[in-house]
Amino acid sequence: MKGPISSLAIAGAWGYIGRKFFDAARRLQWKTIVYDTGQPPGDLDLAGVTLCDTESEFYRQQSDLFHLALHPEHRANGLRILLQRSHAQPLWILCEKPMAAPESPEDCARTARAIALAEVVVLYDFPELFDPITKRILEFFDRHDDVRIHTLQLQRSKDREDPTIPRNRKTMVHIQYQETVHCLAFALHVLLHLERGLEPVLAQGLRVSAHARPYNPPNPSAYPHAVDGKCEYRVTLGDIRIDGQTDFTRGAPWRKRRLIRGVADGRDFSIEADFLEDDKLLVINGRRQDDVVDANSYMEVLKTLSQLRQAVSPVELMSGPYPNPTFAHLTYQLSSVLWRSSWDETELLVASLPDLLSFDAAFAEARSRFAHY
Repeated sequence: MKGPISSLAIAGAWGYIGRKFFDAARRLQWKTIVYDTGQPPGDLDLAGVTLCDTESEFYRQQSDLFHLALHPEHRANGLRILLQRSHAQPLWILCEKPMAAPESPEDCARTARAIALAEVVVLYDFPELFDPITKRILEFFDRHDDVRIHTLQLQRSKDREDPTIPRNRKTMVHIQYQETVHCLAFALHVLLHLERGLEPVLAQGLRVSAHARPYNPPNPSAYPHAVDGKCEYRVTLGDIRIDGQTDFTRGAPWRKRRLIRGVADGRDFSIEADFLEDDKLLVINGRRQDDVVDANSYMEVLKTLSQLRQAVSPVELMSGPYPNPTFAHLTYQLSSVLWRSSWDETELLVASLPDLLSFDAAFAEARSRFAHY
């Protein structure tokens, strides 16, 4: 085991997510190293920050943790460089989602194989999994001998079409990969905790039905083809029903809501959570859990990674119930199934874990689903 993390190198620090982690690292008083081809925001105090002028300079830096806050097509080269370097020096890497671009599903398995051959810990950034709210939910489950979830309701939405919001001009991919993947990651994380493994979770296969509508961006010329901007779906795993809505359309409320209902040791339970930054909520069986709702999500990711570095072996992190490449690949595949169900406008059946891992969204054949803008 190693000591705590005290330095963070961020590629893409001036993007939306990169800036969140940059600010979090500064608040934690970590040494911060940055590579970004854009100009730093004018409101930043860059005293003590190492700014790298080139990609090669950045990837030679010494840092406890590298964060690739990049889209998959830009992330691949950085990850390749770090994996090569890791053969001589073990590294820790935090990657953004999705694991691969929607049109390149084969990159998931290719990336996982390359990571498996390196001396490296690679985890993916699903902030809700690191949040004290989720930890409290799992603690509630752990206090009971027999927990059976009946329903999960997953809502993640914000107005991503409003032309007056500058952030909305950042291009996005299909919402199933862009945002629904966070909801799927949360559900999978909870079920893995309860079932102690992937095989029990998917023992009875899954049924998926979904419906989507196109995104109407404020900058349509930036999109080579239309992407989904809203998705409503139902996933059934045995006796568990997951109902979800992810919505980026005009006027959508700002929500990261989760509702879990089931039976624990013979008694009904209800858990309501919202992970929306600065407006978080956790209510378990009618009792508010206000002591866990004030944490900054991005600081919690960094603090949890530091704790894991000291307490959990790299082998366990890369093979156990953590957001490692296996987990990220599964969330990508689930996103693909949702997208495909939306495209086919029909219910899809996935019989087993191998079937899910081999599922191909066949994105290329459906690029013309919606007319070009």
